[in-house]
Amino acid sequence: MGFPSVWSGVSEQNCAFRVGLNACVLGAVLMPIFAVAAEPAAAPNPPSVESTKIVPETDAKKLAKYDVTRIGQRDIGKGFNLYSLKREHELGQSIAAGLDRNTKIIKDSVVNDYINRLAQKLVANSDAVVPFTIKVIDGGNIPRAYGLPGGFLYVDSALVVSADSEAELATVIAHEIGHVAARHATRALSRRHVYNIANSVAMFAGPAGVAFEDAGGIAGPLSVKKFARESEYEADLLGVEYAYAAGYDPQSLMSALEKLHAIEAERSGALKKVPGYHLVSMIPFHGKIARGFSDYPMVEERIQKLESEIPSFLPDRRDYVIDTDEFQDVKARLLAYATPVLRHHDAGDEKPNAPVLRRTQEVESETGNDSNVVNVPTSAEIVNGLVNAAAPPR
Repeated sequence: MGFPSVWSGVSEQNCAFRVGLNACVLGAVLMPIFAVAAEPAAAPNPPSVESTKIVPETDAKKLAKYDVTRIGQRDIGKGFNLYSLKREHELGQSIAAGLDRNTKIIKDSVVNDYINRLAQKLVANSDAVVPFTIKVIDGGNIPRAYGLPGGFLYVDSALVVSADSEAELATVIAHEIGHVAARHATRALSRRHVYNIANSVAMFAGPAGVAFEDAGGIAGPLSVKKFARESEYEADLLGVEYAYAAGYDPQSLMSALEKLHAIEAERSGALKKVPGYHLVSMIPFHGKIARGFSDYPMVEERIQKLESEIPSFLPDRRDYVIDTDEFQDVKARLLAYATPVLRHHDAGDEKPNAPVLRRTQEVESETGNDSNVVNVPTSAEIVNGLVNAAAPPR
């Protein structure tokens, strides 16, 4: 006659405990998402002769933290961080070295001098506590800039060409300076390290620890993603503040975001053509769940948030710098590099009658690579590289 195994009973209890704890953690993570969507619609107010618009009050603590008159004295980079400033600089220097090896760096003195002066002007009106090294790169047709830990700033020539004014370019660069000033990259890495350590310790804590390890595999990354989304919002606010302090129109960042929103809309339209997409869209609350697992907030949400924050945090000013002749000259100079023109054949050409195109002037590269194919990482790839490849702080 057989007897039930004691280990079998313990295993079943552990399994039931793990399932229950996982369900609790998932419920805690997803409940705010469903709660927002499930809130009943408020009853419409009865019509009145005089309609009163209620403006929500901005939190006094937030107003004090982002007081534009105290830029440079606000300790914006304060927060949980396992990285010292020295270690953060070493990390950024290592990533910058990789970018330098795989990216065409523009050495046109006119372009570099202008971008460097513009960026340093914004740095001087920021909360950054580290010196900045600015480089202009030729990374293709995607307009972007990279603010790496430790003050390494890369501005793509495509960003200069796509900007309509100096103020628009300045606000985008200021956004990246905001990331560096607030030390977003190493603060996100610190959170990832803590979750990795917690999961390692949980392996030796019995059934509860194993269940926590499984649940932490979901809750941990979600928390890091939430921090990444909040970092984008903060960098937007810091960017318009730094641009404002430097004399530029803060509304210009809205123009840049609207261009990005148009790109998002185009991609969304292409995604809807994928077979089976309509089935995913039928899942209840699929939009809110997708936002919960996203690294970046929707551009439309960023625009709406800025529309409410700019009047609250930035006093009215009569005059702003919108554009300059120097910006337009530098933009025309970069456009000329990419403009193909006809040239005559050499005497030894096999087909002397065929037209040949060449660029008006080649952009010198520090890499010495004459290939037209350049591998430049996207912003998401840089962030993922930081999170996945960075060594633990010492």
